[in-house]
Amino acid sequence: MKMSHSQCRVFLDKARALTPQLKQWEVPADFEVAPVHDPRVWQDYRLDAVGPASALAERDLGTGESFLVRLPETVVGQLAFSLISPGGYADSPSRLRITLGELPQEVVFPDKPYRGTLNGSWLQTEIVNIDDLPAEVVLPRRYSCRYIRFDLLGVPQKVRFSDIRILARGAEAELPPPPAELPEELRAIDRASVRTLRNCMQTCFEDGPKRDRRLWLGDLRLQAMVNKVSYRRFDLVARSLYLLAGCPRPDGEVCGCVMEHPAPRPGCHAHDFAMLFPVTLEEHCRWSGDYAIGEELFSVAETQLALMERFFRNDIFVGINDPYLNWFFVDHDLDLDRQVAVHCIMVCGWNALATLARKLGRTAVADAAAARSAVLTAAARKRFVNARTGVAESGPDRQISMASQIWMVQSGAFSPEEGRRALTVAERTPGVLRPSSPYMFHYLLDSWRKCGDEDRMLELLKEYYGGMIRNGADTFWEVYRPNEPFFSPYRDVRMNSACHAWSGTAAYFLRKGYL
Repeated sequence: MKMSHSQCRVFLDKARALTPQLKQWEVPADFEVAPVHDPRVWQDYRLDAVGPASALAERDLGTGESFLVRLPETVVGQLAFSLISPGGYADSPSRLRITLGELPQEVVFPDKPYRGTLNGSWLQTEIVNIDDLPAEVVLPRRYSCRYIRFDLLGVPQKVRFSDIRILARGAEAELPPPPAELPEELRAIDRASVRTLRNCMQTCFEDGPKRDRRLWLGDLRLQAMVNKVSYRRFDLVARSLYLLAGCPRPDGEVCGCVMEHPAPRPGCHAHDFAMLFPVTLEEHCRWSGDYAIGEELFSVAETQLALMERFFRNDIFVGINDPYLNWFFVDHDLDLDRQVAVHCIMVCGWNALATLARKLGRTAVADAAAARSAVLTAAARKRFVNARTGVAESGPDRQISMASQIWMVQSGAFSPEEGRRALTVAERTPGVLRPSSPYMFHYLLDSWRKCGDEDRMLELLKEYYGGMIRNGADTFWEVYRPNEPFFSPYRDVRMNSACHAWSGTAAYFLRKGYL
């Protein structure tokens, strides 16, 4: 169902009314640091403290010199600092190159050529000219960083820096304390998880405050899960849902992402994310208790599934993954056959629509949605499951992947016992495609939980998220392959986001009492 301009305007007006007043606080740099090459650490470099950042106020620096400082945590906001000429006289402007990074690799090599696939303007590097000294400098742009490098390209005689800090901002400032019963290893994981979410909570739920700085529907569902057990900012979830509903494609499909500025507008499509709109809406209504938004957006949710039916023939998903025409994300893996996963994501959508419809008293719609789910579930079990191994196999080559087993579990096409067996057999299958992003890794953990094996879930959680912590993370990364430190889907690790929405769900599991 194509939405009218007036309907979209109503949703965007509701989103505007829910715009949060951002909180602001200051985070001073704590240490000056120096790069040390160490092949034993993540990406081969660490930044060691060499003295307090406050000592820079007593050091004279000249043209050609450089220094790096560290913040006590990764934050989002504007960079501010003071700059003086100790002699009280400056006969020329000061030209600085300032490089800000979430991980050491971003600031160790500021001159390294960029040859990635995304626009290099996402890299956080500025050339700043300061005409008169003394000066209190506040850069106008917003950054996500823990490390800041200053290169003095040209300064008058000598200069001194002081009060280097980030003027941080976000919908929330404080981290909710971790559950008291957690051991320290899990408390560290929890803190990084809720810090990741906090940094992504701006005027909507962003996917990454460094890059892309936009609202993605697939990320939103995972952010809403962590929000439920931590900040409980259901107003921000509602605003995000209204933004998505108010910026559809011409045929009424909710976009995979929405860009907020200078005005809300649709981004690219991701059909599997559209299938998850009913799931995200139903969960929000249930967790917040606000079913009014469910009434308002019910037709939007229903439309998504009606539109996605065009990719099914004889009750089997037959769509082709094409990033330009019909893109089904599922995971960051070009080799992944997506048939089983997308088929089952559609089942999840129908299940959620049936649940929401029944809660809203729409009995006929609920019955029809449940019936469609049952048909697709039966078709999945008949078409995809190897009767001998119990494993779901996808596509013409009968590919075995963890993603296929995961979504069979998530949709309920596998019972808990069947899911536990399929996950175990698939894990042990040589050449099996494993999750390639923290997004899919979340669903792996949740599938072990749904199958009743919390021990395996916790083992994997400690191995994966604990691995990032041990490699220096204080927020969780967009991309993490433990044995591939320089992997990037964008062909340059500096473009990877090191604080990313879909990576922050560890707290969801640690705070729900599953342990």
